[in-house]
Amino acid sequence: MMIKNHKIKYMIGLFLILISVACKKEFLDVKPQKQQVIVESLQDVAALLDNADIMNRTDYFRLISDGDFYYTESKLLSISEVHRNLYLWKSDIDPTNFNNSPWDLPYQQIMYANIALETLDGMKNFGGNEEQWKNLYGSALFYRAWAHYQLLQDFAEGYDPTVESQLGVPIVTNSTYPKSINRESLLEGYGFINDQLIKALPLLPEKSSIKTRPSVQVVYSLKARLHLNVHNYEQALLASEKCMAIDDSIVDFNLLKLSDASPFSVYNFNTHPEIIFFASSNVPLVGIAGIEVENQLYKSYIDGDCRKLLFFNTQRLYTGTYSGNSQYHFTGMANDEIFLIKAECLARLDRQNESLAVMQKLLKYRFESKAMYGNALTDKKQLLQWILKERQKELVGRGSRWTDLKRLNRNDETKINLSRTYMNSSYALSVNSNRYVFAIPEEEVLMSGLKQNERN
Repeated sequence: MMIKNHKIKYMIGLFLILISVACKKEFLDVKPQKQQVIVESLQDVAALLDNADIMNRTDYFRLISDGDFYYTESKLLSISEVHRNLYLWKSDIDPTNFNNSPWDLPYQQIMYANIALETLDGMKNFGGNEEQWKNLYGSALFYRAWAHYQLLQDFAEGYDPTVESQLGVPIVTNSTYPKSINRESLLEGYGFINDQLIKALPLLPEKSSIKTRPSVQVVYSLKARLHLNVHNYEQALLASEKCMAIDDSIVDFNLLKLSDASPFSVYNFNTHPEIIFFASSNVPLVGIAGIEVENQLYKSYIDGDCRKLLFFNTQRLYTGTYSGNSQYHFTGMANDEIFLIKAECLARLDRQNESLAVMQKLLKYRFESKAMYGNALTDKKQLLQWILKERQKELVGRGSRWTDLKRLNRNDETKINLSRTYMNSSYALSVNSNRYVFAIPEEEVLMSGLKQNERN
């Protein structure tokens, strides 16, 4: 599978910006200006937002740190110091302060979205095509929301309703480098994202024929995630239902070839029926020797669970990316996640029978017909624990586990301590550790005076 790169007119200024980013210079430190890019027409804006290698990428830090993958000692010895420190939950991930992609990449996406919005705002008569103008405007609003959401997953704590003001990240709404930036609160950040999504809804098509592009369904899927993160289960349920009303297609895993090296290669990013919005990690971890599924997680897949054979090969290497291609480690949004959000919200809202029915509808496509995929659980706590475990097994390798751990650790009944051993030394990530929040690049802190995240 290849994601098409769209041509866009660059001036030398933007080229230097991208070179600076590639060299890991702080992205906000580049002080990008709209005038450095020639973006004038609707076609120019479309090309800017269709740059999937930028706009549809997510960072890899969470994938390494979330506990679902196991690195052999030989692999840990051969990888970079940053990867090793991420895996072992070290307080100082990058002593060189050179690898800042979790910060740089989303702010680059935000700059692109802001340039698009400002260009569209300045057009007369909607650039000659009102329908396209609306679609592009809604898309830019979504991408700005998506990028700020990614930043909050890396640089903010899990939401805690008992804490009056948790720090979020700077909200940037202008392509011109701001004279001063501040960290808004976590709730202000989520509020901003939700506001952008609400504004995007009436501008976008119900579904997009190209799954790297936003749509109404995509907006509802991100809204479902957002409300789940802040424990607003009524709104998360509503968003999941609206998303599923547009399309709730689920792939029957029994029909896939379990022995294929890449079981989902029968699809590409645009034809996989479950994919709502395609995004991929900027560092793929698919089928790489020495990176295996964590042992206890692997054992939790019972006999008859097709996912065990589709997601992992005989060496227990991860092969289950929905992209169907090892170069594109899928980290976007798909219908199975929406089923799981709906089921969890129903369980938390004391609607156990409905919750169980949703889970059974999903899992009947994941298990062999003779296998048991859901007992008639009536106890709320047991049902919720089962749903959360199935969520981990279903979404392994998607990049969502890190966020799940942060939100689940706020409750004694769902909290999880992680531990690992390397070269006879033990490493742990305790519940609500401040190492669940990555450090802001030091140069950005020095330049802007932002409050740094403490990691100890």
